[in-house]
Amino acid sequence: MNPLTIVLLVVAVCAIVAAIITTVAWRKARERANRAESLRAELSNQLTQAYELPQVASSLGVPKRVAMVYNPSKAATDQAMPLVMQACGLFGLSEPKLYETDPDDSGFAAVQRAKDDGAQLVVVTGGDGTVRAAAKALMSSDVQMGIIPTGTGNLLARNLHLPINDVQACISIAFNGVVRPIDVISLDMLYADGTRENMVSVVIAGAGYDAEIMHSTSDRLKAAAGWLAYTEAGVRNLRGKRHAVTISTDDGESKRYRLRSAMIANCGYLTGGINMVPEAAIDDGLLDVALLDPRHLVDWIQVATAALKPKTKSPRVTTFQARSCKMVFEEPLVAQIDGDPIPKTKEIVAKNIPDSLQVRVPLPKTPNERE
Repeated sequence: MNPLTIVLLVVAVCAIVAAIITTVAWRKARERANRAESLRAELSNQLTQAYELPQVASSLGVPKRVAMVYNPSKAATDQAMPLVMQACGLFGLSEPKLYETDPDDSGFAAVQRAKDDGAQLVVVTGGDGTVRAAAKALMSSDVQMGIIPTGTGNLLARNLHLPINDVQACISIAFNGVVRPIDVISLDMLYADGTRENMVSVVIAGAGYDAEIMHSTSDRLKAAAGWLAYTEAGVRNLRGKRHAVTISTDDGESKRYRLRSAMIANCGYLTGGINMVPEAAIDDGLLDVALLDPRHLVDWIQVATAALKPKTKSPRVTTFQARSCKMVFEEPLVAQIDGDPIPKTKEIVAKNIPDSLQVRVPLPKTPNERE
């Protein structure tokens, strides 16, 4: 092979190598450019979504200023708090302001502070006492309430068909659900010691047998068995004396009864699938009075059967509706409000406050679904 041929081969090889290197470099440069363009597009999309999040939240009706009021003694609080913060982030909202309840007032002061600080949605994490305190603070205002039920009974949550044992689902409803105005019952209580107090009820208040159950249920048993603990107390208090009560309503009618239990209901579902007052609707502008007068075991069985079966009525239960009523007890009776025991009571004056509480609830299954 002559020198010229060798030189030409070397030049050809170098040209091929250079072409390969150039092609590889061009491809890598193109890949980098495409990747950079893809990253720019992705970043732009993310920024666009971030800017749109508040608009999405607004279109869904999610309030911009969120507060979380929580009972620190409830185990589910540790699970709920980061999820509420995450939900605010997903909607492009500021972090929620946090307010811890005080054992002395069950959360009224905490919710009042949240409202005074400008909260538009208060997510309440706690049991029936915390929910009732929140209702008292928020009623007759535009501030909405979301509920994360973490108590034993969770009565309002049950009546609103919230997923009792699913914290994440309840948080989703608090942000994604619909706003439902519900009634609140105002209660002016006269206690046995002569003191007076204004309370509210969102489920059922009563005096007599129902309150005896709440007063005598062991806290230790409630912690171990949940709502089943009330069953033990219920059986233990089945035998007891009847009580005299005079009841007057807004139509002026006054009547005296002898009974085991007198209840004022805003809605009727209790724990264990019991619907104590089937006629009660949480948004009808009326309170429902239920008077229980079972005399013996057979009567109690009838009462229990009626409470568990829809459209079944016990002859030992008298019910009627009114916008307001007054109960005067011949002797002071132990009483309860939404499952929480209160002091012995001589007199209860109850009044329905229609559509006074704005609560976040699940989307209805059908357009015309209504409790």
